[in-house]
Amino acid sequence: MDPLRVQTAQNVDLAFATAGLGYRILAWLIDGLIILAYMYFVFQIMGRLEIGGNGATTVFVVLFLPVILYHLLWEVFFEGRSPGKMVLKIRVARLDGAQPTLGQYLLRWLLRLVDVTFSSGTVAIIAVAVTKSAQRLGDVAAGTTVVRIHRRVKLSEVHYRKLASDYVPSFPEAERLADADIRTLRAVIVKLRLEKKSRATQNLARRAKTAVENRLSIEPIHMPPEAFLRTIVDDYTAAHDRYDG
Repeated sequence: MDPLRVQTAQNVDLAFATAGLGYRILAWLIDGLIILAYMYFVFQIMGRLEIGGNGATTVFVVLFLPVILYHLLWEVFFEGRSPGKMVLKIRVARLDGAQPTLGQYLLRWLLRLVDVTFSSGTVAIIAVAVTKSAQRLGDVAAGTTVVRIHRRVKLSEVHYRKLASDYVPSFPEAERLADADIRTLRAVIVKLRLEKKSRATQNLARRAKTAVENRLSIEPIHMPPEAFLRTIVDDYTAAHDRYDG
């Protein structure tokens, strides 16, 4: 079955949507204003302290180094979010929805020179506009993208629920599914609850329903995808006694 590639550990985002070009440009503008304000403030302080050419090292460390490392440090220490991204409620994420590694943050930051700095953002805009997952070149190389944050999903929201003692499975075949399959279905159900009106989410649920029907070799069932997926999860729970108390 085509997996829903999201992280399902405690307190991570199960549901997300790729941030569009507009979100990313606005976040970039906010970060740019913050950087300009910082540089202006530092210039004023240095002018008053009369730090000139003789303090070249100080100028580099205090003024230019924070600007150069701005995006890398914010994203590494604040879960893929710079101030601009925080305002727009977006963050850097791996393509499976998990938090990137330090190496991935570093790679996308290095390629920022090509994407943004040397091309004045032109390369990044074109790449985000034409790639399937709205990725600039740094994202493509690092296996990341920028996603919109909806809200955190607690572990309690994806527990197996306790069933009635006289529960009768509608699809006994569900017991043949693997734990990984059921985790995927539960993630789809949570995504449906968070993005009920999203066409992409509804399409995802329909694909998950078809995948389950194919996996279990059952005829297409005339049930709404969400109801079907919930029933499959309950049937699996009943067969394996997998509810959480």
